[in-house]
Amino acid sequence: MSLSGKVAIVTGGARGIGRAYVEALADSGAAVMIVDLLEDEGAKTVEAIRAKGQKAAFLKVDVASKDSTEAMAKATAEEFGGIDILVNNAAMFASLKGGPMSDISVDRWDRTMAVNVRGPWLCTCAVVPYMRQRGGGAIVNQTSISAFGMAYMLDYTASKAAVIGLTKSCASELGRDNIRVNAIAPGGTATEGYSEIMGGNMAAAEERARTTQLIAAQIQPEDMAATMMHLVGDGARFITGQTIVVDGGKYFLG
Repeated sequence: MSLSGKVAIVTGGARGIGRAYVEALADSGAAVMIVDLLEDEGAKTVEAIRAKGQKAAFLKVDVASKDSTEAMAKATAEEFGGIDILVNNAAMFASLKGGPMSDISVDRWDRTMAVNVRGPWLCTCAVVPYMRQRGGGAIVNQTSISAFGMAYMLDYTASKAAVIGLTKSCASELGRDNIRVNAIAPGGTATEGYSEIMGGNMAAAEERARTTQLIAAQIQPEDMAATMMHLVGDGARFITGQTIVVDGGKYFLG
């Protein structure tokens, strides 16, 4: 797939699945704005992309801030000439410790919802005017199989369920502008964040994959990137409002 001449924004693009998204988009010829709060890792990702002769830049952005997301869209358009693709990947995840719902503080709940739900909404609102100028665009939101129900991390689960509803509503509103909006629901994927959730025990994560998935292998960030690339490409021009589950068949078993 060639995305030459296209401009993409990837939030949470400094590491993990987000970095895999950035690399796939850049490899296809797109110019990529990497958005994150992790400045050092963001700078390293930009350096790696540019070392291959590809186009990338980094912005430190709080996706929960209206001013910050509007500045993000404006800076991206000024840097690269427009916006065609938005991947809303940034989320509270690794820092959230599991436990009973009654142990979740109100501050933690509010911050999780601000980043995981308000963030995709604000980023979408910020880029839509620029996509309309280009005649359309593609937005991919990151949800999770947790959205379908997971005990002991209620705020994360609720936020990711909300992203599915946000995806459908945005697709309904933006379809006439030729802006497609879809979501990806990953299963347990081998990233830094997932390793933190697993207490660094990725051998246990691999064993969980073998015993709970129909496809008995650990999901990699590149597997998510392949799905994202399909959703932003012309081959998916009639796909909108959908949530694609990429979990090796784990949810199928539930």
